[in-house]
Amino acid sequence: MLRFLFSTLIVIAIACPLSAQDGLFPVFDIRSRLMGGTGISATGIDGLWTNPAGLSGSEQKTVSAAASAEQRFGISELTSANIGATYGVGAGGFGLQLASFGFDTYRETRVGLAYGRKITDKFSIGADFAGFATNTEAYASTFDVTFGLGMQLEIIPELHVGARIFSPFRMERQADEYLPQLLAIGLSYRPSDKIILNAEVHQDTDHPARVRVGAEYLPAEQLSIRLGVATEASEVSFGLGYEVADRLDISAGAVWHEILGVWPGVGVRWR
Repeated sequence: MLRFLFSTLIVIAIACPLSAQDGLFPVFDIRSRLMGGTGISATGIDGLWTNPAGLSGSEQKTVSAAASAEQRFGISELTSANIGATYGVGAGGFGLQLASFGFDTYRETRVGLAYGRKITDKFSIGADFAGFATNTEAYASTFDVTFGLGMQLEIIPELHVGARIFSPFRMERQADEYLPQLLAIGLSYRPSDKIILNAEVHQDTDHPARVRVGAEYLPAEQLSIRLGVATEASEVSFGLGYEVADRLDISAGAVWHEILGVWPGVGVRWR
């Protein structure tokens, strides 16, 4: 009975508008998460979850992979984890996505396929297809499919602009319950090889627009310092990335949410 009551409270917390998002929407890799949830202009494996157009930056005939996890409220049952891989082909790249949130009584799973390619040296487009499965104990399971589109444009070598729309058509998941939708636009400014500054606006149709700002600073060749903030509701993020071997790095940090508290997270990336 205690397990049932605890599980019920968790499901209510997930569904409550206070959380400002579904368990698996949106999904961020650890780097984007620690940079305030920004990454519309990211490329290669860093763009897998944030903008499919970024897959056009995947190295040809090269596999990259990344995995990350975060624990919300400090409760193991509310752990969100994702894993993904990319493969470069000619002027573009493919990506595979798999993410999971929850526990045995309530679980959300997302699986996706993405592709991005260059139209010109400075302009890229991409698309991703995602399936959402929701399994709740004593209730019917659901599985829904949607898609998204993205673009990236290089204004000058130091300044890149990106835009993304996810699930552009209103799709009903259950009675009076719909798949989340997202429209995002932003820019990335790189004044030097050691600094990246991101600024984006994300609009989820069910919630107020969120302004997200992130920064990454590389004080040394193997070390990255990441910072970020977001509005509606307020979030502050901080973390570090360290290259432990050639093309392999690990990241760790946390997000402080003004209502939900601290969410620690870790990740690994092989490029």
